[in-house]
Amino acid sequence: MEFDRERIKRILVINLAFIGDVILSGPAIRALKETYPHARIDILTVPMAAPIARLVPYVDRVFEYDKRGKHKNVLELWRLVKGLRAEKYDLSVSMNFALRASLVAWAAGATYRLGYNAQHASMFLTHVASSDRSKIRHESENYLALLKPLGIEAGNAQLELKLTPEALQRVQKKVAWDEHQPLIIICPFGRNPLNCWAEEGYAEVIRRLAGVASCILIGGKVEKARLEKIRTLSGVDVLILAGVLSMEELAALMKQADLVITVDTGPLHIAGGVGTPILGLFSRSDYRVWGPRGTRDKVLHNKVECWPCNKWECNNGLLCMRDWTADKIIDVAIGMLNNK
Repeated sequence: MEFDRERIKRILVINLAFIGDVILSGPAIRALKETYPHARIDILTVPMAAPIARLVPYVDRVFEYDKRGKHKNVLELWRLVKGLRAEKYDLSVSMNFALRASLVAWAAGATYRLGYNAQHASMFLTHVASSDRSKIRHESENYLALLKPLGIEAGNAQLELKLTPEALQRVQKKVAWDEHQPLIIICPFGRNPLNCWAEEGYAEVIRRLAGVASCILIGGKVEKARLEKIRTLSGVDVLILAGVLSMEELAALMKQADLVITVDTGPLHIAGGVGTPILGLFSRSDYRVWGPRGTRDKVLHNKVECWPCNKWECNNGLLCMRDWTADKIIDVAIGMLNNK
């Protein structure tokens, strides 16, 4: 189908993955806005990622697709599709390999539909991008490359999240720390258990950092017991925030931190979006694709033969974490605090 750029006034971005994926798609959304400055850009995402999608610049409205809950019901799914059809989108951009995103774009009736040539999605698309991942590049750059069939060849891959002054004020009221010391936020756990280092190691890090910085442990509600174990082992009365902040409040807290120490998980990308220095602890996954990209960021990683594996189980003794030590993490963290 011949592409008429002048026609593009309403754009629907579809990203049905996780929090980090939505943040990493931000540069592509910015590129769309720069190319079509007068277009309205909406995003369709899953409920978990919707709060963070509202912080992505250039997004006008956020729609939720509860693929595992509400919208498993055919009637509710039809209501969602009907609502999207009423918006009369000129362009949809499906940012996932899964067939579902392209099928929704087609059902929503977008005139032009861009997505990947994966999982037979091409039959629902008018413009197709390559799903080839043989070239190693950051996922934010992969999202930008998706736009090439529209003639958008480049863009700034810098992550960005917008925060309101009210969010900063709310988090200051909810969370107290010693403002005479640097603030370090530690996110020790991710969805994949192979991302997670030993509680004893984190406890040692906190115990030895306590004299030079205020530390806060963060995680989800399901991780509260493990976070409390770290606190107990450390012997430090470190603050634990387990699912008590909204996404915007978490981003606002990270904005005020001096350093975020985290595994490969959503908060890593939230920290990147607000520009806080990150010490990324990478085990099984590829930091070249999923790692932090700021000029002040650093990554700890052991490049072993089986890396990257991206698996959920390890039969190799977690070699990728073999050389992780509290000494190494502390040395890098203190160097970052001292801008070394």
